[in-house]
Amino acid sequence: MADYRSMFDREHIGAWDLEGRDVVVEIAGVRAGEVIGAGGRKARKPVLSFAGKAKTMLCNSTNAKAIAAMYGNDAAAWVGKKITLYPSTTTLGAETVDCIRVRPGVPS
Repeated sequence: MADYRSMFDREHIGAWDLEGRDVVVEIAGVRAGEVIGAGGRKARKPVLSFAGKAKTMLCNSTNAKAIAAMYGNDAAAWVGKKITLYPSTTTLGAETVDCIRVRPGVPS
């Protein structure tokens, strides 16, 4: 059965879209994006698109650092490279929330 959160019309992927498994994707594009967080606070983040996938991913600093460790700091050089996404959790304030992480190491 699909997680109910995957049934909402969302532009970006969520951890529930990975259905509890690792997913290898190829980065098709990287652009700067702006998101509005709690309290209306604006933040700039990289937005990744993937080959053959409709949804994009907001890339937080943890994931950006993992990708940069594999492929360098030039985000344009990430295009065409593969990464492994996996569902995890993180602490946001006093709450534990679902998140997506990038596995260290180039997928084979």
